[in-house]
Amino acid sequence: MSAKKVAFQSVSEATTAVESLGANNAAMMAGRALHINIRLTQVPGSEAKQIKTFYNEIGAEAAISSAAYYEEEGAITDMIVMGTIYHHREAKRVLQTRDDLKKWIDVISDVVESSSEAK
Repeated sequence: MSAKKVAFQSVSEATTAVESLGANNAAMMAGRALHINIRLTQVPGSEAKQIKTFYNEIGAEAAISSAAYYEEEGAITDMIVMGTIYHHREAKRVLQTRDDLKKWIDVISDVVESSSEAK
């Protein structure tokens, strides 16, 4: 028996590794093998908290200021959303119809999809 850490540089690299095991749905699983952190700036507190809540619900994370978390009036925060490519794509799928969050979700998606890891 052995164990070692593995890292993939792209979804295609992860897909190849998963396929080599003889697994089905390699493309779907590969999106869960790569983690991308994205920093957003000047996010209204209420919107940041809603994004954080959703990311937490799907098993990812988002860091926001305490003022935004505790919904202090007028809070503006930078935030870091942390998740796999799958998490970010799931956030877009679910939240893209939310007018109040759409611009943030679109920006996150643009960063993810233009990254070398997503290829």
